[in-house]
Amino acid sequence: MKGILDLERLTNLSIEQYEIILGVAKNLQIIADLSQADIFIDCLLEDVNASLVVAEAKPSTTSSLYKKSMLGQIAYEEMEPGVLFSLKTGKPVFGSRGITEEHGIMQQDIVPIQDLYGKTIAVLIKESDISQVVQNENNIEQLMKAINNEEKERVFQAIVVQEIHHRVKNNLQVIASLLRLQMQRSHPVEVTEVFHDSISRISSMALVHDYLAQRGIEEADIKVLIQQISTLLVTSSIIPGQHIAVTVKGDSVFCSSDKATAVALIVNELVQNSIKHAFPSQNHGEIEINLRQRKQMVTITVMDDGCGIGDSFSLDDMSSLGLNLVDMLVEERLRGVLSFHLANKGTKVSITFPIEQNPIEI
Repeated sequence: MKGILDLERLTNLSIEQYEIILGVAKNLQIIADLSQADIFIDCLLEDVNASLVVAEAKPSTTSSLYKKSMLGQIAYEEMEPGVLFSLKTGKPVFGSRGITEEHGIMQQDIVPIQDLYGKTIAVLIKESDISQVVQNENNIEQLMKAINNEEKERVFQAIVVQEIHHRVKNNLQVIASLLRLQMQRSHPVEVTEVFHDSISRISSMALVHDYLAQRGIEEADIKVLIQQISTLLVTSSIIPGQHIAVTVKGDSVFCSSDKATAVALIVNELVQNSIKHAFPSQNHGEIEINLRQRKQMVTITVMDDGCGIGDSFSLDDMSSLGLNLVDMLVEERLRGVLSFHLANKGTKVSITFPIEQNPIEI
């Protein structure tokens, strides 16, 4: 998700300098996706000794550090000394750590953007989420202070689990980025759609591993994952001018990582299917996802208020790769049941499956 301010109105740049920054800004989204980081361009505001965010790109391959746009935000020297240092001296700054406005832990890497005469006219900033790195450092510190071997083993296993999930997430995001670059070179609509669907599936799996990497555990709250997947789908799949709201309600449900991955893929397919097919002639729509747990049984329902699927629909007639994937995952990975509920308006799909529960301590 990329944006840029009106540089001619807000800065004292010359036309040549303005065009240099615009040239860099054109590639911000690709840089953000490949680096899996938030990317900004800041210009110096000499009158107030501060910098102005004039362009930004949020990664579509991972979660952004920011929920809102940072365009037009002013950063003073005491808040971002590295940015001001680079703007004033023309020297790069790497590895600077800080806290975002939304209290995330990030690392800031800054390189100057110079005009044809070597004058620094702006800086390119990469802000990466390093909460996982900080957590690992804390775990290692805790490991070094551990009193007995049992505690050391527990902390070591947590570090290993986090590192494995972190690497899997990174590998999946690299694959998604490569597919996205290839998609940009493809022109037929059918080919582009195949790429888009594949990227969406890979990104959903990456979200699961990101969740597990951040927490160092082998169980995931699938309600949290579904909320993240829904946000990702809404920002990447909805066509301009279309307003579709996705809400997630119900119980928090914890299950193993393999089941969480299956649920992530299933919900990705069902929500994406609704976005694609439920609102062909509507600019507005609603999709609701509800989770309910009763002892060891979990039911996830995905409903939309779109055009519906018709009375003649049958699971045996499914030709869509996505719906076939859903059917296979529900049956083979979740050992559950997939149901389509026909109605006059909209579509309602539910999956019911068992999860393992921890034994009750007496």
